[in-house]
Amino acid sequence: MLKKIYSVLDTVRAVVIIAALSWMVVLCLIQVILRYFTSTDLRPFPWGDEIIRLTSIWVSFLAASLGVREGSHLNVDFFVNKFLPPLGIVLIKKITLGIVLVCMAVLVWYGTAQTKSNAQSMLQNVSMSIAWFYMAIPVGCGYIFFEYALILLFGKHPFARVNSGGDSQAGEGAL
Repeated sequence: MLKKIYSVLDTVRAVVIIAALSWMVVLCLIQVILRYFTSTDLRPFPWGDEIIRLTSIWVSFLAASLGVREGSHLNVDFFVNKFLPPLGIVLIKKITLGIVLVCMAVLVWYGTAQTKSNAQSMLQNVSMSIAWFYMAIPVGCGYIFFEYALILLFGKHPFARVNSGGDSQAGEGAL
């Protein structure tokens, strides 16, 4: 059951990241062409740069959760591994994961509140609510929370890709 839920959530995340990146690349290319390679009659879209910037927020927050799954975020565990016994290492990692989960829950909570409070605010150059972009914070942090919760529950990420050595490295150094 968990694998099916994770598969659906992972597919949605991947589709959104790919679509957002594709949109950003195409829009940026159009903006460059209109700015530098056309006559003075054609101008770049006034909303183009704003949309590219705000779409990158979605990509950043969603891609951060992929980094959690694959264990590619920066870990500072040299001293913990060097000076603590194995039981101490496990305890420190669980405490650290707990702190991260609390921080992500707080970000989801306040990100949702901020999204709701900005629902009536519109973008400067587009007739679109800025809440669509604020929503990247609770959604992205929710994904990050879910990824770290899986690491906390299973000791390492159960759905991480397996490296060439045959073992999964994701989530092992979650400090």
